[in-house]
Amino acid sequence: MNKFFKYLVLPFISIVVCVTSCTVEKGYDGKHEWRAAWVATVNNIDWPSSPGLSSQEQQAELIEYLDLFKNLNFNAIVLQIRPTADAFYLSKYEPWSIYLTGDQKIAPDPHYDPLEFAINEAHKRGMELHAWLNPYRVSQDTANLVDISPNHIYNLKPNIFVRHGKKLYFDPAYPETREFLVKVIKELVTDYDIDGIHFDDYFYPNNDFEDSISFSLHSRGYAAKDKMAWRRENVNFVIEMLRDTIKSVKPYVKFGISPYAVWRNLRDDIRGSDTKSYGYTNYDHLHADVLFWMEKGWLDYVLPQLYFNIGYEAADFNILAEWWQDYSAGTPIYGGLGTYRLDKDAKIEAWRSAGQIKQQAMILREMPAYQGVCYFNAKNFKENRLGINEVMAELYPNPVLVPSLRGFPEKAPSAPTNVKMESVQGGAKIIWDNVSYSDNSVHNVKYHIIYKFAKGARPNFGNGSAIVTITGEESYMLSSFAKDEYDYYVAALDRLYNESKAIKVKPFINGK
Repeated sequence: MNKFFKYLVLPFISIVVCVTSCTVEKGYDGKHEWRAAWVATVNNIDWPSSPGLSSQEQQAELIEYLDLFKNLNFNAIVLQIRPTADAFYLSKYEPWSIYLTGDQKIAPDPHYDPLEFAINEAHKRGMELHAWLNPYRVSQDTANLVDISPNHIYNLKPNIFVRHGKKLYFDPAYPETREFLVKVIKELVTDYDIDGIHFDDYFYPNNDFEDSISFSLHSRGYAAKDKMAWRRENVNFVIEMLRDTIKSVKPYVKFGISPYAVWRNLRDDIRGSDTKSYGYTNYDHLHADVLFWMEKGWLDYVLPQLYFNIGYEAADFNILAEWWQDYSAGTPIYGGLGTYRLDKDAKIEAWRSAGQIKQQAMILREMPAYQGVCYFNAKNFKENRLGINEVMAELYPNPVLVPSLRGFPEKAPSAPTNVKMESVQGGAKIIWDNVSYSDNSVHNVKYHIIYKFAKGARPNFGNGSAIVTITGEESYMLSSFAKDEYDYYVAALDRLYNESKAIKVKPFINGK
């Protein structure tokens, strides 16, 4: 019977689901691909390298990361800006992050706004910045609750929090929790020029979460035997509310979730993946019904954490990648790849070579629903773990554009004018004048893309290998200039990477 369901019934179900409820987006086309890295701040995993650094040291470390990823031809970073209900930005609702200064009551010194700085620096490089938040985690160690800022919501409304092991969490069942999260997100989207709001896989921490009090107060008619379904509904509420909040403020800001790789196992659900992840799944343990969210169309992208190697018996990479494609309901997918698992002494041989990551990235490129990847975590590239940067150079020899936002109307921005070369010492600089709309910020010019073609050749702007750079600056310095060999073109991009007509760069006149 199990084989019958696996080989006959399940494929049919997948076909019906796709035909009736989804449109599979096109995948990699040579010019569009999301290439991102998670930059984790909790426990100072990636940035800053330790709490208490000066503002200048923090900024220098972040610029080093951004320059590295720009050189690797990435086009996005996912920056953790609210790791434990504390902020890497100036917030009316939450204190400064303990991972910045070591004390939630102390601001960076000299004073600056880390998120604003990160956004500006990312956009200069033509890169998206997605603000990564953890919705419910408050403290990594309840022994240190005395260090929480006096104006923290934990000290104002302690009844809506639960201790779980050594950690402290918001209780998702309380309306006050949802209302507070909505305020946090609305502030972020309103005040900052972010490109996306991003949540990872931490919702309820597990089945043994002690929420008997909130269940008694807010069961909404659920019986005790249906408590797991009640928890899933609590999370559904907040996902829908956050989606509505984001889109009501700035419809172009993307909302994405990065779930654990296994939604449910096939043994528990005929829609589940043929995996053996017992004791930890989205649906049964984290109470995150990502499948439902995709079917409802609440997400702009889903980014499953496919952190298992090809051929892994309990959770094969290929099986999981195919499952997310089959059940995405038309939601664009980015694959989360685990560079952190690379180790020359890894127990699983597959992780002793960065070739495993290259294989995975190439597999996803061939799958229509996948539009790119995100790597965890950033410092693996800083240390060039097992030569991962050389693998990136092979995968990403040139810059590419971010894929379009599903369901958002496409409209080309105004093309640049007065596009020409300017002679500078040692080479040349391409300069242009911007033309922007005054009534629609979405389609205002945000970036510029520069192409290079052989002299006199007919330009093919669909060819990603012709892209020289994508920049948020007002000009571009050519690193090597051969005026007799190449023609250059410049096109404008709006914040969603919609592209204007490309304008040919006027050559030097009389050597000037």
